[in-house]
Amino acid sequence: MAMSIRTHLERFINHKVTDLTLVVLILLSILLLLLEITWEGTAPDFHYQMVVLLNDIITVLFIVELTIRFVTYRRKRRFFKTYWLDILAVLPVLRPFRILRVLRLLRIFRMGLLINRRVLSVSAVFREGLKEYLIVFFVIIMVVLTGAVSIRVLEGQVDSPVHSFPEAVWWSVLSMISGEPINFTPVTFWGRIIAVVLMIGGLTLFAVFTGVVSAVMVQKLKGGMNVRDVELEELKDHIILCGWNRSASMIIEELQSDKQYVHTPIVVIAEFQHDPDLNFDVVDRNLIYILKDDYTKIDVLKKAGVHKARIAIILPDKTMERSDQDRDARTVLASLIIEKMNNQIFTCVELLNRDNETHLQMAGVEEVVVSDEYAGNIIAAAAKNHGIISVLNELFTSKYGNQFFKVAVPPRWVGKTVMEMFVWLKETYNAVLLSVENGSGRNRNGHAVVNPLGDYRFQDGDFIIVISHEKIELV
Repeated sequence: MAMSIRTHLERFINHKVTDLTLVVLILLSILLLLLEITWEGTAPDFHYQMVVLLNDIITVLFIVELTIRFVTYRRKRRFFKTYWLDILAVLPVLRPFRILRVLRLLRIFRMGLLINRRVLSVSAVFREGLKEYLIVFFVIIMVVLTGAVSIRVLEGQVDSPVHSFPEAVWWSVLSMISGEPINFTPVTFWGRIIAVVLMIGGLTLFAVFTGVVSAVMVQKLKGGMNVRDVELEELKDHIILCGWNRSASMIIEELQSDKQYVHTPIVVIAEFQHDPDLNFDVVDRNLIYILKDDYTKIDVLKKAGVHKARIAIILPDKTMERSDQDRDARTVLASLIIEKMNNQIFTCVELLNRDNETHLQMAGVEEVVVSDEYAGNIIAAAAKNHGIISVLNELFTSKYGNQFFKVAVPPRWVGKTVMEMFVWLKETYNAVLLSVENGSGRNRNGHAVVNPLGDYRFQDGDFIIVISHEKIELV
């Protein structure tokens, strides 16, 4: 039960809507902070207090968000390394820390990270450059606003030309660009420190901006696209996809189209020379993790979290020039390692030659697909039975129509016949019973019993394969 709650919290806190809500709240918080600084000592007390109250409420929401993230993080030390800036940003909600209100501007970095995550779904032509420019942009905004708020607070109490927050912003921008204080020189000690930081920040940001432009241009000329770096330690019950070929992108799209796996992270491992071609209009980029390495290495599979994964899919890898025999050999080796590291994982393997299937069965691989054989069989069946392809197109995709589903037989079915349950399934769920697997999951021939006899009586531990619009739960 606790694990179920944790899973729901993880999905909620990493959902797109949650990210969008946080961006809006951060923007609102920054605007309220600037309004609070501007109105301090000038606006009616009621209006000023309302602004302070709204900002405190938003800060409390951020504390709730950080608490949820802390609960869902499996490595607490990594949480503090990742969110220490956000923790500092919520401190001003406590009265003794009100003087540190400028720390709320640190949320700009969080907003930049959230927007950056969603920018990765933009066209590949602009993705990397836009990401880098956004980082520089948010850093500049952070420096300017921090300088303006600090000068307004520090110099506003003494005899200085800073009479309003807009003047402080203008001074901050000009001082950062010119490299010297413009219009006036701060008179307080800390005001002068802020001026020095602004001038150094301006020089540094100019150098960083130049470096970013150069790096992005070089990267574009090389024709590469950096896939975002990932932290895999937090993944659990995810899918590992080993190897890459033309069907890999279709597999990812199909998995993410299924309601059961729409929120499941997918780790792709292959020796990529270039970034994999994925359609980010369909694929949720935030759930895809790329490891450019050899999936036959134990340390690479360990890094991918194979011991915590739910499903492993192994494809004949075509990222490197190899013979079909070598590709199948690597597939068998990877299967042996994965099953050894996690004997509870469900492994589905594509082979080029069925002669290698025996080794996979010995390793404990659950499903073996020989794609060329199936393609040939489907074409032959289509030639003999006109119109069968439209049926297969519907059954083999989760994007629309009916699909195949495997369902455990409930205890109350034990002793009842296939015919009884066939009629009941059709009347209750509009589902068609297609096959039965016995208690061990398979019969001695290694295949499920397709179209079983009507008088077959279900046994404890049986499974059925049904065709229906949605997965059904039998109790």
